[in-house]
Formats: sequence, C-alpha cells, structure tokens
Amino acid sequence: MIVRLIPEPVLRRKIHPLNFLIFGLLITIILGSLLLWMPLSHHRGVNVSYTNALFIATSATTVTGLATIDIADSFNFFGQLVILLLINMGGLGYMTIITFFLLNPSSLGLKYALFMKESLNMPSLGDIFQLGKKVFFTVFIFELIGIICLSIFWSDFGFFRGLWYGIFHTMSAFNNAGLDLMGSFQSFTAYPTHLLLNVIIMLLIFFGGIGVLVISDLFGVLTHIKKTFTVHTKIVIVTSLLLVFFGAFFFFSLESNGVMKEYNSFGDKALVSLFQSVTARTAGFATIDFSQVSTATLLLITALMFIGASPGSTGAGIKTTTFAVLVLFITGAFRNKEQPEAFGRKITRETVEKALILLTLAMMTVFVFVFLLSLWEPFPLQRIVFEVVSAFGTVGLSTGITPLLTSASKFALVIVMFIGRLTPLTLLYWLSSKKKSHVELLEESVAIG
Repeated sequence: MIVRLIPEPVLRRKIHPLNFLIFGLLITIILGSLLLWMPLSHHRGVNVSYTNALFIATSATTVTGLATIDIADSFNFFGQLVILLLINMGGLGYMTIITFFLLNPSSLGLKYALFMKESLNMPSLGDIFQLGKKVFFTVFIFELIGIICLSIFWSDFGFFRGLWYGIFHTMSAFNNAGLDLMGSFQSFTAYPTHLLLNVIIMLLIFFGGIGVLVISDLFGVLTHIKKTFTVHTKIVIVTSLLLVFFGAFFFFSLESNGVMKEYNSFGDKALVSLFQSVTARTAGFATIDFSQVSTATLLLITALMFIGASPGSTGAGIKTTTFAVLVLFITGAFRNKEQPEAFGRKITRETVEKALILLTLAMMTVFVFVFLLSLWEPFPLQRIVFEVVSAFGTVGLSTGITPLLTSASKFALVIVMFIGRLTPLTLLYWLSSKKKSHVELLEESVAIG
C-alpha cells in the first residue's frame, strides 16, 4: 500500500553513478568520522576532537595520508581497523564500486556505461565489464605478496602485531594512502636504507598508482593473450618511469649534501632518493624529514605530487596521462603538428581539450586554497603550497605543519582532499555528457601571448 503511494517514475529512477560516487564518498567520510570520534576507537586517556576525527576520516577515505594526529598514538585496534576500511573503500572502492553496477548493464544503461568509459579512460566500452574481476585478481595477488613479506619483516614485534602491521601497511601502500602505524608522525624514517622494506613499499605504490587497466594489459601481453600494449599503457608506463627516474635524480642532486649528508654510501643515497620520488606519486610515506629539505626540493616534490598517479588507479593528481598529453601537445606545436602523436598514433583534440581544462581547474583549486591558508596561517608560502598540493593530489607528504593548522585550515584541507579525489571524474563526465548547441556562431580570433 505504501509502495503504491510512491509515483512509479520515482521507483524506476536509476541512481546516477556520479551522485552515487559523490554522496557515497561523503556518507563514508561522515560515518567514518563519527566512529573515529567515539571513545571506543581511542586509546585509554586519549581524547580526539571531531575536527581531527573528520580530518583523519577524510584523509583515509580519499587515500591522502595527511594527519593532524598520529594514528598509532591516538587510535586503538578498532580505530585503526576503521581507518583501514576507509582506505580500502576510498581506494579500491573508487575503482570498483560503480563498475559492479555496470556488470549488470540493464541496471544503469548505455549512457552510464559511456560515462564510466570516459571517467576511467578505458580503451573500449566492452572492457569495462571485465574490470571488476581484474581489480580483485590484481589486488589479491599484490596485497597477498605484500602482506606476507611485510609480516615477516615485522615478525620481531610478535606474530599478531607483525601480521597487523603487514596488513595495514600493505593496503595503505597499494591504495597509495600513506597512513602508517609507526607512531610519533615518523612514518618510515626509522628505515631509510632498509632495502627489503623500501623495495616492497615502492612496488606496492607503483603498481597501485599505474592502475589495474595497465596491470591487466601488462599481464595480457606477458601471458601472450594479447600481442601488444595499448597506447594508454605505453604512455602510463613510460611517463611513470621517467617521472620516477628524474624525480630521484634531482632529489639526489639537491639533497646529497643536504638531508642525506649523513649517508656515506652512494647506494643508500640512491635508495632514499628513489623512495621519495616514488612516494611523491600520491603515496605519502617518507623515509626522511621533509621539514629539513631545501626549497628547491620542496618545489620538485610539489610538481610530482601535482602530476600524481594514473587513470583508473588508487591515486589522484592531474594524472600522468594528462601531463604526457600536454607535453606532447606543446612539443607537437613547436613542430607545426595539428595533433599530438605518441607511439605511431594521433591523440584526439578532445583529449587535449580535456587535459587543458583539467590542468586549469586543478591550478585554480590549488591557488584558491593556498590563498586562504596564507591568510590564516603564519607558515612560509612554500610550506603552505606543499601542504595544499599534497592534499589535492591525495599524497599525504607534509613538512610537519598539519597538526599545527587552525580548525579553519583543517576544514579547508578536508575540502581540498575531497575535490582532489573527485574533480577529474566529475570533469570528464561533464565533458562527455554536455550537449552541443544547435546555434552556430561566427568565429573570431583572439590575440594570445
């Protein structure tokens, strides 16, 4: 009887994926913040304000890694478990939740399938229906290996604590979250030259950051299911490796006699430099104190954080493909080419337009919030820029000012983290669904430069 009172069109109304994602993420953050605010999540004698609980919940759900209070020092096992669930919902959930709607195409329709194809930058519409299986298979393999290795690494802490550390840090690394249980905001600064830990964490970050689409493509070629890589995979792999290499090279050059001067070995310095370059790609773990690095190094890491990870991954930022397309577009313009080219293929002008608009919106977002924090905080501009870009790229690196921020600034960064997680998706949907006007206007040139 009650059902009949509800208009039939309302009952048949489908959930828009974009609304599902935005409100789903928002509800997850709110529920997570309430759980983290409750005393049952805290260590005995620890009081966590709602502002800090909201910040941590947002940081975990958006897989950022910034923290106003230390996770290990503030939250008990239950609280840490809540944070880990938020990390997985915000990281893996971002890639898969809506995809499972699409495993039953009749539930949402072709329009929304096209939306997902655009938002995840998938080569073809048919590929999207296999994404769910690929995600779970990929996650299971990588996280299982990571958990085993890290649990053994921390076995000195005891079986259960070592296992929990292995589970938490593996999932945090693969999801590019950057939250840790080391205590006192130290991250992995106690293990700057430990080869096993550094390599495992870097591999988890790297493969979580390139996305399951690229991983499945790599798997297909290696197992001879496919003959060649897609252009998307080639761009992601080449761009990611170049960014990691040049980031490590310049970090080594800038900090060899700076924050790394205590290390005498070339290998130790190279390992530390490589880790910082990889973690700047939206992960947020650190093996050095970023408050001690030079301004030039902060600028370098800021650029890497702004670029971020790749489409369809657990990371954020403007994405490696956006950066690559813009570079190819600029270099092509110098050679009088109408369209950028990569690996024997032309890149569509629509892709270039999306990249340019995404870059513009990202820069505007960062500028607005840097301006606001500059009004509210006494810290040097380079530290504020670093903090805002870290939040926008959902990276989590900090020069140590996060716990010292005012409540207004903390709330501003909550908004930045939320925008940083969703802006690329909402923008691509808007571009793919906008209706063209039937009115043709006259064209006129505008002077540029």
